[in-house]
Amino acid sequence: MHYHYTVTNKILLASLVVAASTMGLRTGWSQSSGNFTATISTTQCTINTTPGTTGGALNPGTATPVMMLDTYIQTPNSKFTTLLITPSLVTGLFNNTQVSQDMPISGNSAAVKVFVTLDGKAVAPDTGGYSPIGVIYDQRFQQLSAPFFGEITECAMNNNCSLDLVLSTLGAHSFNYVAPNVGGGNHHLQVSWEFQCTDNAGMPTACTTAYTANSAGACAGPGSVTVTQVKNFSQNTPIVIGP
Repeated sequence: MHYHYTVTNKILLASLVVAASTMGLRTGWSQSSGNFTATISTTQCTINTTPGTTGGALNPGTATPVMMLDTYIQTPNSKFTTLLITPSLVTGLFNNTQVSQDMPISGNSAAVKVFVTLDGKAVAPDTGGYSPIGVIYDQRFQQLSAPFFGEITECAMNNNCSLDLVLSTLGAHSFNYVAPNVGGGNHHLQVSWEFQCTDNAGMPTACTTAYTANSAGACAGPGSVTVTQVKNFSQNTPIVIGP
């Protein structure tokens, strides 16, 4: 279901949901008109709260980056023009750590990162330049250790000891990105998110969509992006970006 709005002096992409990696938007807005179009999707990230083998599973989930916004913005010829970009996103994390006699320690992590670039360059506070590193909106490391299986006589004899810990969470997050002194012209703005997971060795691995033992996954949505054109309070007090 799609709705269309017209608003003055603000760009809003409301409730953009990460249901598929193909949901990229390519539109253009001009500062002179002050109008924009909003695209809305009602799909939401959810957790399966029924206990069992699929308990904690997230929907929807994907292992590929998703474009939230891909547009061009026309700004006036003023070196003090600044863009305030605020992506907001509901994120979900899933961690399943299972230990046994053969693997007494299990750990993994799941994270959701958001990337904002203007003309191909990362927007602060991302310091990655033309190789953006993103900002973590949500991350969890989970580890389970059970060195006591050898003390449990019956399961030790049959080698069938196991212990499983599953955690899933959902939360809404928002963060301000600041692009100072963008100058006049037509600027290419892109906002995207991706999942990042690690395995028991701490190495990067594909985030799961199967939600099995010793796996990690994530989901996201709904989300929104607002872009506001502003000017610095005082020419003598520049915007400071530093450690």
